[in-house]
Amino acid sequence: MYETPTPEQLKAFMQKNSLTGVDIAALTGVNARTVRRWVAPAGQKGAAPIPWAAWAMLQLLTGNIKKGELLKIVNQWKERKLGLKLFERGKAGRPPNYPKEG
Repeated sequence: MYETPTPEQLKAFMQKNSLTGVDIAALTGVNARTVRRWVAPAGQKGAAPIPWAAWAMLQLLTGNIKKGELLKIVNQWKERKLGLKLFERGKAGRPPNYPKEG
């Protein structure tokens, strides 16, 4: 099952694959500031975990995980019904368990 990598694990991944923060940003479609938030220590202001989709994309693009393995993880997620329900929408257009804005 997917577990959010720690900032240290993400940094190790970057080093192992010779990737910079700018490289990660380009591969995942975010800006470099967002990547700095992903690698910031957990207690630091502004720190945020890397989203599953971005982590999965990096794993696929670097060859660290095969497409079939990723699909197996996705199917396990679906079977256990973890996270938000993907296709249900509430009145505001958000999934029903999604945090309210503001």
